[in-house]
Amino acid sequence: MPRLSAVALAALLALPCAALAQADAKASPPAADSKAAPPPELDPRVQAAIQKAVDKAKEEVRNEVRAELQGAQSAAEFMGTVKDAPRPELLELDGYYRVRGAILDRLHLRSAADASNYSYFPKPPNGPWLSTSNMRLRLEPTINASETVRVHLQLDVLDNYVLGSSASKLTDSVGSPYPVPFYGSTRTSYANDPTSDRPPIIPRRAWAEVQTPVGLLTFGRQPSAWGLGILANAGTGLDADFGDTVDRLQFALPPVSTPVGDLVIVPIIDFDLAGVTTSDPHFGAGVGQPIAADQTDKGTTLAVKVARLDTDDEVRRKLERGEKSVNFGVYYNFRSQRNTYPAWLEQGAAGNYTLDPNSADRPFARRSASAHIFSLWGRTLSGKWRFEGEGVGVFGRIGHANIIAESGTSTTTTDPQLDTVDRVDIAQWGLVLQTEYQKSSVLHFGLELGAASGDSAPGFGNMPDRRQLDSNGALPAYGSIEGPQWGRRGDHSINNYRFNPAYTPDLIMYRRILGQVTDSWYLRPSVRWDLIPGLTFDGAAIYSQAMFSQSTPSSSSTNPADANSAIDSKGHSPLGLELDGKLTLSPGNGFKAWGDVGMLKPLAGFGTGTSLAWVFEFGVAATF
Repeated sequence: MPRLSAVALAALLALPCAALAQADAKASPPAADSKAAPPPELDPRVQAAIQKAVDKAKEEVRNEVRAELQGAQSAAEFMGTVKDAPRPELLELDGYYRVRGAILDRLHLRSAADASNYSYFPKPPNGPWLSTSNMRLRLEPTINASETVRVHLQLDVLDNYVLGSSASKLTDSVGSPYPVPFYGSTRTSYANDPTSDRPPIIPRRAWAEVQTPVGLLTFGRQPSAWGLGILANAGTGLDADFGDTVDRLQFALPPVSTPVGDLVIVPIIDFDLAGVTTSDPHFGAGVGQPIAADQTDKGTTLAVKVARLDTDDEVRRKLERGEKSVNFGVYYNFRSQRNTYPAWLEQGAAGNYTLDPNSADRPFARRSASAHIFSLWGRTLSGKWRFEGEGVGVFGRIGHANIIAESGTSTTTTDPQLDTVDRVDIAQWGLVLQTEYQKSSVLHFGLELGAASGDSAPGFGNMPDRRQLDSNGALPAYGSIEGPQWGRRGDHSINNYRFNPAYTPDLIMYRRILGQVTDSWYLRPSVRWDLIPGLTFDGAAIYSQAMFSQSTPSSSSTNPADANSAIDSKGHSPLGLELDGKLTLSPGNGFKAWGDVGMLKPLAGFGTGTSLAWVFEFGVAATF
């Protein structure tokens, strides 16, 4: 190896010189009455050659060790899906317990409903505002079967259970002569609790990792994350409500040297939809092993990640040396589905229907759907600056979109405005650009620009299954806040991109009123100030504007004879100006607390008669 050659050269040069000096000293002993003569000095050219060889050897050792560490850490930490390194303990337990609450005032923005008779946000039936409080215990154990094999689990207990729900049957039984609020308050979770919309214990993820000599194998139901999180987001924050979980088989290869740096390559298979499954043919449902009834109705994704990635330690070392940390990558997905069974989607395993392809009631429908999904991510860290961005593109088609009308198993809408659409095209894009400047060790300034492509159909498209309320399932008219983005006369495309719901740039409009960033762009300047150790203030202002004014609740048609005409519809694009502030207490002992305040001033895009909306949130958590 190069470093061994350099060390050997240094030794060969040094040993003869040392031996010569020692021989000269023995041949000419100093006189008894004189001072000892100093040893002869090495020739400056020889000494320089030795030092140069030693320095070169040291640098090569440092570079090789750094490359080995970076490669190992990149493979083991790829996009944060695994831990830094295995620990000797058989069982590790991570997680948190949180309790949080919120007061929501006038998030419906106005008393009048939209054009489809829906409110922008649930209205309080009594009182001026809404409030909520809930809890969650999240357990994330890791079983280290060996130094190279690990098994992970994520388990939620009482996930977002509202404080005061789960009334006990001891005090709330049917026909009880005692009013519950005055007789008891015992809380007991039980099956089919009518006060809750979810089970008390939810196993969310379970997956394994095996470090092989040629890469890291990961398989099972696991988190999915990439870049800034507008496409794939694991939702790991303490205040998070959403997060991507996928049934995945992936293999992270060791870094490969290329002209643009060491790249980690990760091929992936995602099992998006199993399709129709049948119970064990011998013993029935609930036992044995179910099997897939049809191979043509599966939804599958073939993907690959290619990234140049610095670990946190590598970033720190580079910045300390005054170097830049440049990271980038691409995430590509190809998704497809050939057929679908509408009855299965509606009724599931408990449904009463036939899967016989020769049946008069055709059980399956052609879907012929496919999509190419690209995400480009990049980040540069230099001195006090951070520049980071992610761009997403989705391009595909649904070959047969009218599966309900085609299958004959579901009721169809009587809306005469619904066009007979066969093929639907998909062309969407999303973008986030961020920059951050560190003014001092306690003060940071940031700026973020986000944008998601839109569609001229009524509504933003975050709830594509919404129809007009109390109107025989008719498609939403212009002036509705939500609705499908295809199906009207001449509308054979879905062009609005929706950010991942776990990506929340604000407190009110995108997080609570719209639900996701779509059909709009926003600008978000921000500041972070470490007031004292363990206490941080975050502030932001968010201005947002719709891509298509026709999508906003302010839109209306100027041609009553054709309410579907996107060309004739008119509206306003500005959506809102929001101010958000947050205080976070992190004393470092496993306890965290936070408080948020947000105020939204709706602009012309939400129509007339709107009022100021505000939110106050708080939370406490114990982390472990």
